[in-house]
Amino acid sequence: MENYLLFRILHGLATLLFFGGLVGLAWYGWRNFRSGDAALIGPSLRRILLIGVPLLILVAVSLPVSGWWMVDLAGLPLGQTWLLGGAILYLFGCIAWLLLFGRVARLREQALAEGGPASAPVQRSLKFGAAYGLVGLLLFLSVLALMLAKPL
Repeated sequence: MENYLLFRILHGLATLLFFGGLVGLAWYGWRNFRSGDAALIGPSLRRILLIGVPLLILVAVSLPVSGWWMVDLAGLPLGQTWLLGGAILYLFGCIAWLLLFGRVARLREQALAEGGPASAPVQRSLKFGAAYGLVGLLLFLSVLALMLAKPL
């Protein structure tokens, strides 16, 4: 049972890192985007795409692996409704966030080409990106609620 507790702690830390990273990257990108300076927007969104996104993807891949390992250590069958529902919601959340990352790359290019965030295409991309981010966040929060309300 010591291994289960260890994996549970590591899984919880990875979850905190995941949500903290999402909040931190969103705040960093939004703060620089709201400055209105294209010379500041381009490098900040580039840093997000080159450093933040791969780290978040690494954590996002580790969560299902450590979760499966915990379920295996606990001896639970993988066919339980809360596990299957969580896995499906997690998959859709990851898809929404991958769409968001693609939108951020497009937003960076548009902001640099247009000279700032004030143009209509940039604002439209920003709204789509916010929608993808909100959908992904709601899906991940629902997965978190499912995992916290498990029958253990």
